[in-house]
Amino acid sequence: MSFPHTGIRIDRIPAEGVGGGIFAAGLGLVLLLQFPALLPVAAAAIVAGVALAPVLHRLHTHGF
Repeated sequence: MSFPHTGIRIDRIPAEGVGGGIFAAGLGLVLLLQFPALLPVAAAAIVAGVALAPVLHRLHTHGF
């Protein structure tokens, strides 16, 4: 057997852009459907992400 094998490799599948967003949203939806008790945690994470994103963007583009 040759290493690495010649078939599909997970480390070669792109996960950025729209495809990555669809994958992340779909995975989150499946997890929430399977574990509805995580809904408050997911809601808090979304609120924190929306609140923190502009701060991180500003730090990344303008520095301290």
